[in-house]
Amino acid sequence: MRRACSWTMRRTVLLVVVGGALAGPLPAQSAGDTLLAAHLLRRATYGPRPGDLDAVLRQGWRVWLERQLRPETIVDTAWERTLARLPDPMRRAVDVVDGRTWRRMAADDSAARRVVVRQAVRQRLLAARDVATVKLLRAVLSERQLEAVMTDFWANHFHVFVRKGPVAFLLRDYEERAIRPHVFGRFEDMLRAVAQHPAMLLYLDNARSAAPNAAAPGRRAPRGLNENYARELLELHTLGVDGGYTQADVIAVARALTGWTVGRDPDGQFVFRFRPDWHDDGPKVVLGQPLRGRGLDEGLELIHRLATHPSTARHLARKLAQRFVADDPPPALVERLATTFLRTGGDLRAVTWALFASPEFQAAAATSAKVKSPFQYVVSALRATGAEVRRPEALLRTLRDMGEFPFGAAAPNGYPLTSAEWVHSAALAQRIAWAEALAAGRVPGVRLPPLDESVAALAAALLPGRDVKPLLAALPPEARAGGPRALGLLLASPEFQRF
Repeated sequence: MRRACSWTMRRTVLLVVVGGALAGPLPAQSAGDTLLAAHLLRRATYGPRPGDLDAVLRQGWRVWLERQLRPETIVDTAWERTLARLPDPMRRAVDVVDGRTWRRMAADDSAARRVVVRQAVRQRLLAARDVATVKLLRAVLSERQLEAVMTDFWANHFHVFVRKGPVAFLLRDYEERAIRPHVFGRFEDMLRAVAQHPAMLLYLDNARSAAPNAAAPGRRAPRGLNENYARELLELHTLGVDGGYTQADVIAVARALTGWTVGRDPDGQFVFRFRPDWHDDGPKVVLGQPLRGRGLDEGLELIHRLATHPSTARHLARKLAQRFVADDPPPALVERLATTFLRTGGDLRAVTWALFASPEFQAAAATSAKVKSPFQYVVSALRATGAEVRRPEALLRTLRDMGEFPFGAAAPNGYPLTSAEWVHSAALAQRIAWAEALAAGRVPGVRLPPLDESVAALAAALLPGRDVKPLLAALPPEARAGGPRALGLLLASPEFQRF
């Protein structure tokens, strides 16, 4: 890996200079400093690249984390250049014929309708591929790693399904406008942006929800109340399943959000619309408190009430601790994060800092306590090896086969956060086969730098900060000389699959 190592050295120097420290010999580090920095890189990024550990140690983990919490200060040239070359799935939506046109065509010419339907389906598949490509390449390339990781966490929290209607065309905009700008901002702002985004309104059918007997001149109203979004808003997005709400609350929330629907702008793109003629203006009670009919403002008051509720704070705190600390998170940590959430008015930058600075996160018991999801596993392998992704199609097929295609979970609770969901014999066999293919250069569209290092150097590069001697001792004799065989076994090892 001499070519990769020289490139890594140049990149490390750049990272250190940008971070405000001069490149040079590493200051003296304790074993604890190294372990903590490596642990932070595995949890707060999609996995360390060669040289990343040294960069964090030079800055100190607090400085590194503070910069990651302010992604606007981080130069991200490589990713921005890549993004400029990628297609925009939103543009595909303009060309898709809507359902009313399909029905008119069906009445005149069923053969023509079938052609249009096939074209629309193909456009949706291409849009889904475009969105997944963006997500994958950003995770591999971006220097704003914590932002990428937290955007994925919150997009999974507010999950929408790529195969529901036109949602595939809206996902890029959904992440970029409703999720990413708010991951270190106020939770209430994110909740409101999600509630008003066409992707969520269409996925959970609130776009079709109206007061009983609602009608508009010249336009047929939906058939009535739809509770899908209201239920998931309470159960998944805010209070949690044990958050103290009732079925009566679900109905009241659904009534408060009637008229929150979608339309098209002059360019044909989906946008949020409030239809006052569809809104239920009757009095409502949510969580024991009255919510009076005031049109759009009624829904905004509801969003505020849910975003600042103590049950919401505890629900979100537990999910964060489960994703980033332990499958069964320490109760004390959950309570501390919930308290931070409430004290700061839902400031997610403060909550995220409290999470990674907590003694529970930094405890030895949390190190390597979780198993990577398929997306984490594939991306971390690409980053650790310095792989160049020239065409992503094969990687996207791998993610689909492993069970974690971006936005591909059919249920509204998204992909699981616990390790047990990803640990079974079929999944492990898939990972081993893929690791061997990557190491041997058999993954189409992916190029690895030359492998000319010893197996010990390979293990140290893939697992920085860890004691690799037991792993090296367990390798078969034919792998101890290094090369693709050793690389494949190291990538498939339990040590690499855990984080």
